[in-house]
Amino acid sequence: MCDGCIHAARCLIARTQTAWPGEVEARRVTAGQTLLRQGEPVTHVLVVQVGLVTLSRHSDGNPMRAVAIVGPVQALGVRALAGHAPAAVDATALTDARVCQRPVPREGVPPAVLSASLDECTRLAETLSDWAAIGRLPTASERVEAVLRRMAQCTGSVEVPLPERTLLAELAACAPETVSRAVGMLVRQGRLRRGGPRRVQLTAAAPVTARTPPP
Repeated sequence: MCDGCIHAARCLIARTQTAWPGEVEARRVTAGQTLLRQGEPVTHVLVVQVGLVTLSRHSDGNPMRAVAIVGPVQALGVRALAGHAPAAVDATALTDARVCQRPVPREGVPPAVLSASLDECTRLAETLSDWAAIGRLPTASERVEAVLRRMAQCTGSVEVPLPERTLLAELAACAPETVSRAVGMLVRQGRLRRGGPRRVQLTAAAPVTARTPPP
């Protein structure tokens, strides 16, 4: 199955199939389905093949909050391979999706798999850092656009699903009532176009990048 996958060259499961023998299970998940739950044991490492997944977490008694949206080739639950069994985030399918999964080895993770998993942990940390940088953009419309452009990068498509207002507000670090105004402003500016139901198309306008605020 991995040999015919278009993501095989970058997929953690495909790249380690020789050192990490065992059955790879591919399964379809529906929008809203939970893949991982923060604090609960991770029994399988997952790799997103199709669709988008929302990552959320809570800390220090704060409520659950979305921190990122990830897409194809993103590995989830990888910390379990390094001995950190509980999930660090909630992972919930934002859209209908397809994931591949493989059980976490019961005894001894092969060195090649451990090395690859550490690389994946680093990549995820960089992804989360990129998402966190969106919150430093000065205006709500810039932050909303940045969220949508990050989603477009994940899918490789200029048309993306428009997240629910509360979710988009969490990712864009603004109030929910501000989201609708920001989307409307981006449409009027020609940076977005309305697509299909609950979808928007991003124009070829230069994407906004995070800027560090002055001291």
